Amino acid sequence: MASGIAPGGIKMGAILENWYEIDSTFTLIGIFLGIGFGGLTIYSIIHKYSKMPVEKTNLDKKSNLDSFNQYPTIEVTLEQVRKAVRAYSDTLPKGVFRTILVQDDHSIDFEKLAPHLGGIPSKKFYMSKETYDLFEENEKLIPIEMDMVQKAVDQYVKDHKEYPMLKFDPQHRVNYYLLLQEHYLKKAPVTQFYITDLDGLITHISPYKKNSSPL
Repeated sequence: MASGIAPGGIKMGAILENWYEIDSTFTLIGIFLGIGFGGLTIYSIIHKYSKMPVEKTNLDKKSNLDSFNQYPTIEVTLEQVRKAVRAYSDTLPKGVFRTILVQDDHSIDFEKLAPHLGGIPSKKFYMSKETYDLFEENEKLIPIEMDMVQKAVDQYVKDHKEYPMLKFDPQHRVNYYLLLQEHYLKKAPVTQFYITDLDGLITHISPYKKNSSPL
């Protein structure tokens, strides 16, 4: 549309020149007018279509926020959160994992989980991205260390074809000395982790203690 305006301006300038039998002044004026109108037309089209997605995104965010605010604040147990996470996980399409519930600080995004809980918990809960273990507020540092150690253990097993633990340790404690010595870890975690029989997954719970219910 805009490309047709500049030639139109040239033609109009040429006609005026023929009428008044003068030099190319009108042609130049016609060219500039055509370019100006063309630029305005292109700007209006770009502005119109670039603005629409932004407005739609803002409406979507407002709609999600309104929906989130409709849920009451409730008291929930760790087991209730665990069941809700399972239920949410069952709704996810293939290839999408429950880790999308985990925010940067490892806290759970209850905006997504609220429909399965029937409300918003009054306190935060946390999740490991590597093992899916759940934790309460007083244990919020454990999932951070757990993910770090699990990645180190996985890489060590890949490189050495064995677990980083003492061969005759009945508790199967992760041997931090090995991981530090070979630079799989930068520093020793505060939490002691143990290697389980579940495909090399680690846990913070000693084998001598009662195991918690898995996810």
